Amino acid sequence: MEIVKGRGSLSEDFSHLLILSAPTLFATVFGEGFKEIIQKIFKERRNLFSFEHTYFLKMDGKIAGMVLSYDWTIKRREEINTGRALFKHMGLKLIKRFPLLLKLNGVVGILNRGEYYISNIAVYPEYRGMGIGTTLLSFVEESMKSKNIKKLTLDVETKNEGAIRLYKRLGFIILRKVSTKLKGITFEFFRMEKIKAK
Repeated sequence: MEIVKGRGSLSEDFSHLLILSAPTLFATVFGEGFKEIIQKIFKERRNLFSFEHTYFLKMDGKIAGMVLSYDWTIKRREEINTGRALFKHMGLKLIKRFPLLLKLNGVVGILNRGEYYISNIAVYPEYRGMGIGTTLLSFVEESMKSKNIKKLTLDVETKNEGAIRLYKRLGFIILRKVSTKLKGITFEFFRMEKIKAK
């Protein structure tokens, strides 16, 4: 196993894995063509889907999984740039989707001072059960030790029982349950956190 920093040439793997992390959610919020759009945005700097915030795990030279994560300062600094990047590549389609994005942003991805957010983590189906998710999460936790971060946070769909079990095993606790209705579909999430060890 080898962990590598994200780079533009990995945009196809990024889009596949990002969509695997929440397939119904991304299809509902962004609609058709999202995979191609997110590949373009991934290649750009200073946005919350950028290669700059992504790490991939390789097995036998092939990408097996990825994690997209960032701290509260990056979230504040790059949130507007992310909207600009989406508008640049989606155009007027974004205006139609904007109310959905606002509703979703009202329940997930909320970060407070001193928090580090795991936005998305995914493993290709053929590599599941091999400890890749655990390795990626441990890497994120280890890499934040040098920063002034108090806790790791994430949002997970309540129906994603396998991921919830993994997070609990790694010391995350459920803080609260939130939900939102998007295009007639109710999405429920657990906000989970892990306090940084002293």
